[in-house]
Formats: sequence, structure tokens, C-alpha cells
Amino acid sequence: MTVATITYADVPGFPEGTVVGSITVSFVGQLAADSQTQSVAPGTTSVTFTLAPDTYNWTVQAADANGKGLGTPITGTFVVVAPTVTLSIPSAVSVA
Repeated sequence: MTVATITYADVPGFPEGTVVGSITVSFVGQLAADSQTQSVAPGTTSVTFTLAPDTYNWTVQAADANGKGLGTPITGTFVVVAPTVTLSIPSAVSVA
């Protein structure tokens, strides 16, 4: 598993008077079991997820108090690669 932290600035640029009720951060993996979503309070500047190896699309979306999306979500894609473990096995073993 890999820990991924998204850090962002709380400067959504919405019209004056817009009230942000929450920020939703989602990671959608190719395997449905790898997908995760967290909603956090406005002003939260980072969200941490523990992710399995997979290819992920991520989205950060602000929402109003009723859960309606505000503005255009920010999106991206990245890959979490499984670690490689190499074992060296001796070619000869002596027993005394």
C-alpha cells in the first residue's frame, strides 16, 4: 500500500457570496475496490489516502451546503506501482 496526500490551496475563486459546504476528494482506480472518496470541511488543505497499486484518476470538487458541485472539478491521473523485492540466494551452502 502507498500513502498519497493531496495538498491544495483553499482559493476556489467562486463568485462573491458563494458558500463552500465541503470539498470532496476522490481516487477512482481501475479496480472498483481501489476507489476511495473523502469529503472534508472547507479550509482543509490536505487529504491523505492509503492506495493499492493501480492506475488512478483523482478529482477535487467543491460543493455547496446541499452537496451541489461548485465550479469545475480539478482532475488528474497517476499510477501507484507495486514495490519490487529481490532476494539473493547463495549458490552453495556448506554445513559444518
